[in-house]
Amino acid sequence: MKIPLTSVIVGSRFREKFEDIDKLAESISKYGLIEPIVIDENNELIAGERRYKAHQLLRLEEIEVKYMKDLNELEKKEVELEENIQRKAFTWQEEVAAKDQLHKLKQELHGGAIKGHETAGWKLRDTAAALGESAGTVSMDIQLARGIKAFPYLMKEKNKSMAYKKLKKHQTRILHEELARRLESKGITSHPNIINGDCVEEMGKMQSESVDLILTDPPYGIDVEKAHTYGRMTVKETRFNDGDFETFDLLDKAIAQMFRVLKNDRHAYLFCGIDKVPALIGLLEKHGFSTHHLPLIWDKGSGSYPSQQTSFVHSYEAFIHAQKGRRKLNGSPRDIFPIKRVPAGCKIHPTEKPTELLRDLIGYSSFPGEHVLDPFSGSGATLIAAKETNRRAIGIELDKGYFDGICKRLGNLSEMSSEAEA
Repeated sequence: MKIPLTSVIVGSRFREKFEDIDKLAESISKYGLIEPIVIDENNELIAGERRYKAHQLLRLEEIEVKYMKDLNELEKKEVELEENIQRKAFTWQEEVAAKDQLHKLKQELHGGAIKGHETAGWKLRDTAAALGESAGTVSMDIQLARGIKAFPYLMKEKNKSMAYKKLKKHQTRILHEELARRLESKGITSHPNIINGDCVEEMGKMQSESVDLILTDPPYGIDVEKAHTYGRMTVKETRFNDGDFETFDLLDKAIAQMFRVLKNDRHAYLFCGIDKVPALIGLLEKHGFSTHHLPLIWDKGSGSYPSQQTSFVHSYEAFIHAQKGRRKLNGSPRDIFPIKRVPAGCKIHPTEKPTELLRDLIGYSSFPGEHVLDPFSGSGATLIAAKETNRRAIGIELDKGYFDGICKRLGNLSEMSSEAEA
């Protein structure tokens, strides 16, 4: 039957956007109204607001209606939501919110299901069946609808797939931050574990797949006290065997252990001289790591030694990003890191890396509360950076002098933290 358009009462509605009303009006003008709007006994609109607005646009005086009487408010809202969702005319933001509301309304009408028990209550799979969609899709949409309430910025995403990925990533970060907070409250992340010993032997004692990130600067058979100084610096004792054979024999064994102790889908960073990149990549891939053929670059901002005006001053260092399996980075970093070197007077190790650089790498490849391993700890800078980013840290250092320096450094840092808290 038809009633005057002006007699239809339009109350509060779920839909906010009415796209392509002109196209719908053109269709109604050409073919007529294929499906009537739905109203209750008081002529209040239940479903069909787009059709109603198209009639207004056409300046029609009457509209075809279908009566649904004796419905309570929940049942009216149920009809509106089901009809609009089935039509797929919502924006994705409206669609996921509508599914969430529909599921809640169904549970209010039919009773909610009790997790772990077989009950007659309305379940998520019932909502999925009513919509003709998979339970996984409906579950994802409902999670996203509820996530948007906590993180409104998700509504700006182009589609629900991208929004859902960001939601899960955000949830993962929050879970790791909460884990880190609890670990820190128990003093676990506050005290990195430093071991004085041979890294191959010590890693051999560790459980397989027990660390989340490896970040280290191995020795490469170079007497670093003499390198690039033209003999002008005082030569101290040689810390490591100098030949390439001894160096890569050590790395071969160490990388095998690194791969074993690293969890699946995790990252490793190894610093090296640019001339060592091909050989180091070969060792990493030999033991199962995947790498990119080009290294990352640390731009130190100044030369490693005074200019002799005979060659270009060396002011960068290479490092390799390796993966065991596949894990996405936490961000989209460039492959060059312009960070100033540690001032010579502040170093406790000749190849010491700035903690700012190490914090960046830890942040890109791990989450708070996870384990960071440095098998060649040297100055202990990796352990400091891990502590500063709420990661648990394990360091191994062969040289007793450097080991003692790391212990002192960690102790001083703890004292500074206590003073700051006081």
